[in-house]
Amino acid sequence: MIKPASRSTLYQDVLKQMINAIKQGLWSPGDKIPSEMELADKFQVGRNSIREATKALAVFGIVESKPGQGTFVSHEALRKITNSELMNYLIEDSSWIELMQIRILLESQNAYWAAEKACDEDIRILKEVLESSTDSEEKIHPRNEEDLKYHSEFHETIARIGGNKLALRLLRSIRSEIDAQRHEYLDLKNEDWDKMMVEHRKIVNLIEQHKAIEAQKTMRKHLMYGLEKIIKKEKSPD
Repeated sequence: MIKPASRSTLYQDVLKQMINAIKQGLWSPGDKIPSEMELADKFQVGRNSIREATKALAVFGIVESKPGQGTFVSHEALRKITNSELMNYLIEDSSWIELMQIRILLESQNAYWAAEKACDEDIRILKEVLESSTDSEEKIHPRNEEDLKYHSEFHETIARIGGNKLALRLLRSIRSEIDAQRHEYLDLKNEDWDKMMVEHRKIVNLIEQHKAIEAQKTMRKHLMYGLEKIIKKEKSPD
């Protein structure tokens, strides 16, 4: 049952109740959720609180917006919600969420644009960056700063190929925050690191084949995988 949100923590309260509505089956995967205006009335909050909560859910793939139709519960919503570590960050750390929103929006769109515009020379350069990784099957922990530099160069190269100068400037403007997150990659398990490298290769292949939508989706999935691994590590009792 949805009830008026607490005045002291509007954003968190709305978000928790929306998550519970999905967990309890009030909104099932594939269902269209009420409009922003309807939810604002039910929660008795401003539409901005509803908008921010919905954006946070969308970033993590719990809901998805369909232009001209509305917002729907994604088919993977329950699996996402069962990731308790992810939910804690989602509810407790709004600044972290905001950074993730920007990263996913920018970098997935950059992958889309790159797939649309990449020429043979662009692909050659991108493959050179891919091959410059110090990663190898024989490599063991600890990883080093060169690995992080490679990750940064890989994503920035895609942004350059995408050709949107403003998007590239925006990405560079939050580079220090992104690099701080990437520093956590140094402690990833080998199998997690290897999976991310496989995803890099898949993204390059999709860009080379000019499959823009697939490149966009794969980049988004890639970013979410890395972030979820960071969260799990930070929540680990070790």
